[in-house]
Amino acid sequence: MAPQGIRAGWRFAIFVLLLFGFSKLFFWVLTVFFHYQEHPGWFPTDFLLDGALSFGAALLGAWIMSKLERRRFLEYGLPWLAMFGKHFWHGVVWGVASSLLMIVLLRLFGVASVEGVALHGQTFAKFALLWAAAFLLLSFAEEFAYRGYSQAALTDGMGFWPAAVLLSAIFGAVHYFFKPMENWMDGLSVGLFGLFWCFTLRRTGTLWFAIGFHAMSDYADMVLFAQPNTGNNGQSLTGHLLNVSYRGRDWLTGGPRGTEASALEFLILALLFFAFAWVYPRDSQPVRRELQSGF
Repeated sequence: MAPQGIRAGWRFAIFVLLLFGFSKLFFWVLTVFFHYQEHPGWFPTDFLLDGALSFGAALLGAWIMSKLERRRFLEYGLPWLAMFGKHFWHGVVWGVASSLLMIVLLRLFGVASVEGVALHGQTFAKFALLWAAAFLLLSFAEEFAYRGYSQAALTDGMGFWPAAVLLSAIFGAVHYFFKPMENWMDGLSVGLFGLFWCFTLRRTGTLWFAIGFHAMSDYADMVLFAQPNTGNNGQSLTGHLLNVSYRGRDWLTGGPRGTEASALEFLILALLFFAFAWVYPRDSQPVRRELQSGF
């Protein structure tokens, strides 16, 4: 319970309402006053706007809640003094390594092959940078919404791990129910990735590792290795960098859902949990003392 007597569940509910309310308001302003229309299919400009507005809505909602609760903003997992520090770059390395391991395994099973570069020159550089910025903003939005304020609020009421399990289940369910062509393997693996990112929050004390991992793994999967995604009608996104052929049964490759729906993803997730527990053997909650000077 907060010092003001607002129960954790109600604080979470208020934040969700603020998040959705501000998101709808921002998109309404963009559509009505700036005549913005999304492109059919996935384009980096749409992702940039969506990520920026969603992250802005989450930040504004959490800032309002911090004033109501009289808590410091850094308690929600984003201490600015650690911005793009070592944990972020460690997450980037782990993210690309997990995606590369998947491609290696698929190659060993004979169901994936890299067939060359899809783009060249300035076009390659343009899409590489645009998609990098887009997936970074998307990871900021999703990590802060699910594992930032929400995790901090529900932890007060039920403890860290029950809150982590609940929010990860919601994270997986949102992907399962609100994206076309999803299956249970995809929803389960997304939820387990959410739980893994909660684990990284617990062990590092911030969201920066999770943000780096989330952004880079999505970027490697869809931009570098041209994986399909049901949000893009089961197709590779516009501006992917490599031509990669996926063939074979859906349970192995993920089919139109991408490798999030591959059975191999559960092996990789198990390796991630064990490896991270070994590399980061101690919890760092609450946020480390040296970060307490952040706002």
